[in-house]
Amino acid sequence: MRFSFKGFTSLLLFAVFVGLAWSGALLYVSPRGRVANWTGWTLMGLTKDEWVSLHINLAVLFIIAAAVHLILNWTMFWGYIKKKAGLGLNLKWEMLAAAILATVVCVGSVRDWPPFSAVIAWNQRIKDSWEPGASDAPAPHAEEFTLERLASSMSLSADEVAKALQDEGFVVPGASALIGQIAEANGTTPQAIYAALRRRFPQIAHATSANEMGGKPMGQGPGAKDHQPGKGWGKGRGLGKGMGLGGKGLKAGD
Repeated sequence: MRFSFKGFTSLLLFAVFVGLAWSGALLYVSPRGRVANWTGWTLMGLTKDEWVSLHINLAVLFIIAAAVHLILNWTMFWGYIKKKAGLGLNLKWEMLAAAILATVVCVGSVRDWPPFSAVIAWNQRIKDSWEPGASDAPAPHAEEFTLERLASSMSLSADEVAKALQDEGFVVPGASALIGQIAEANGTTPQAIYAALRRRFPQIAHATSANEMGGKPMGQGPGAKDHQPGKGWGKGRGLGKGMGLGGKGLKAGD
């Protein structure tokens, strides 16, 4: 039986299109990366990173297959364009309308015009709905911290933290291991690793060091542990939104 390369590329384009549409829809409703990585979010057995990888590689395959399909059918395609372009004013207006619509979508998306802005707003609201699941994270992308860095941020030694995790039944490769790697090695999530540390060291439940975390400096307002002043300017993380000024402890609550 003779293999039809044209038929193959057509079927491949259809299959990849379905995969792109499906993975794109799932990524639209997925949580942000820092939430997904911290909580160990999966869908249909795949992590957020795996869905992203699948979507990107399907897009690359779609572009290649589309280019090959166009080359194989170039004579027919170009003949069709010339025929339609020469049939009269109406078809020319249709071609112009298609070009204008595509331009409006592109420009409207970049300029944040309605209704394109609504699509993005819905996406943000969906992603925001996942946020409570990672509310206990000490900092964004804390799964990328080494055990030593996390321990330092809690004013503890790496040995203390490693021993606490071992007592909780976790295998700890070493102080230089990332929290995400430790979680993966133990078949759990970074969130579970940090929860175990919070059980062992209750004093760290609300305490974070902005300088060690590498994020924006955050003071501690009236809702924070022991009402401690913050370092630098920042919003409190408790019931109030406090602002610490340097080491002077000046705070203003809502």
